[in-house]
Amino acid sequence: TPQFGAFVEVTAPDSNAKAQGLVHITQIQDGFVESVADVLQIGQEVQVRVTSVDVGAGKMSLSMKEEYQPREPDDLSAFEGIPSDQWLTGKVVSTPKFGAFVEVTAPKGGATAQGLVHITQIQDGFVESVADVLQMGQEVQVRVTSVDVGAGKMSLSMKEEGGEGEEE
Repeated sequence: TPQFGAFVEVTAPDSNAKAQGLVHITQIQDGFVESVADVLQIGQEVQVRVTSVDVGAGKMSLSMKEEYQPREPDDLSAFEGIPSDQWLTGKVVSTPKFGAFVEVTAPKGGATAQGLVHITQIQDGFVESVADVLQMGQEVQVRVTSVDVGAGKMSLSMKEEGGEGEEE
């Protein structure tokens, strides 16, 4: 297997036509894949979806990841008016490169929603990789720094108020 991904032979769903396509290393699974050989073996049967076809170049791009489904925005009205110095307990639900999505429960009413802790709001000092600091399922203390009910977005911080890089 090449280091940049895996070539997979696919069969067209409504015929027996076969073709080879590339599953790039970033399309093998969610999260970082250091070595293709750690995840896939030659001859292994896998589920893929076609992401693009260039007939002229004879190239087909494949993905083993679920197709991105935008989720309904959370109702954040219960989080409006929470003072920015009030700490809430949350659980890390995902760690994209730019920060961590954390699920929190509103102190009144028990509504739950996800908010983003931007990478600059995880801790004082430089964070090179979110995954080095936070793991999915980890319990964390956060504060609500902004809520946009219309856009369904909530910004959270794990840093003390008035700390380095705080937006006023």
